[in-house]
Amino acid sequence: MSFLDSIFGSSTPSEEGVWNQLSQEERVEEVFLASNNSPQIILKHSNSCGTSYFAKKNLESITKEELQDSELHLIDVIRSRAVSNYLADKAGVRHESPQVFVIKNGEVVWHASHGMVTADNVLAAI
Repeated sequence: MSFLDSIFGSSTPSEEGVWNQLSQEERVEEVFLASNNSPQIILKHSNSCGTSYFAKKNLESITKEELQDSELHLIDVIRSRAVSNYLADKAGVRHESPQVFVIKNGEVVWHASHGMVTADNVLAAI
């Protein structure tokens, strides 16, 4: 449990029902394929980072109606470092955390990190 979880409470992505956990490189490829049908959002997140904690909480404020057919995916950069690095290489974007990617038609069309990881920015990108 991270320090912030001990203060604000902890829940895992599967408990929240919001996030699809990406813990294998093959899952990243599946997300890129799914982006041919609807925009996909991937958040690189660290449980030990305050900025990442608040960015994740902010993205969780996006409603299903706002997402439409888009899906939210999460990479835990500590537990799944190889997957995080795989996405960085595939996207051609230097790793940061928190970091968000919007993927459409198999391509990263927008990405941001740190304070730019907000629900408003993601919704504008999709």
